[in-house]
Amino acid sequence: MQAARCRVQFCAAVLAALLSLAAATPIRGQANPSIEYQVKAAFVFNFAKFVEWPLDTFKSENAPIVFCVFRHDPFGSALDEIIRGKAINNRAVLARRITELSDLRACQLVFVSSVEYEHLSEVLKSLKGTSALVVGESEGFAERGGGIQFFPEDKKLRFAVNVDAIQRARLTVSSKLLALARIVHD
Repeated sequence: MQAARCRVQFCAAVLAALLSLAAATPIRGQANPSIEYQVKAAFVFNFAKFVEWPLDTFKSENAPIVFCVFRHDPFGSALDEIIRGKAINNRAVLARRITELSDLRACQLVFVSSVEYEHLSEVLKSLKGTSALVVGESEGFAERGGGIQFFPEDKKLRFAVNVDAIQRARLTVSSKLLALARIVHD
């Protein structure tokens, strides 16, 4: 019990530190996307720490959590560097780049960049019935059914959580993460 409490407190401290970093880091436009996407990659990894997937999501007890970037990859190597050697709840974390909709079903977390936003309906349709957390950065992403959306506010990076999408995916999101998010519905 004490170990679990310490782990929750540690995760909360890590998330708070990450959010303060994001609050202190102005969002940059395309002139310097590497810093923006390093911060977003760290957020994506930390989002996964505060999400519980149903056990039937994984093929085995040792199956990794697979982060997928759909088609256009704005992260470069940032996502790979953030997750290298890391685990969440004793599961390794892997990053994959996916170009085919049918391959998304093997992912637990899917990132859809603003370049691929026009394909969001297709992505969500292909993931129907799965327990994938869908993260994006386009305006209206969460309201259209995405799970978590990055958005700028006062030149800082914030995020919104669509609780309807989270419920459809049968995911459990920590109240600590929800307390820091703007809550939206479909």
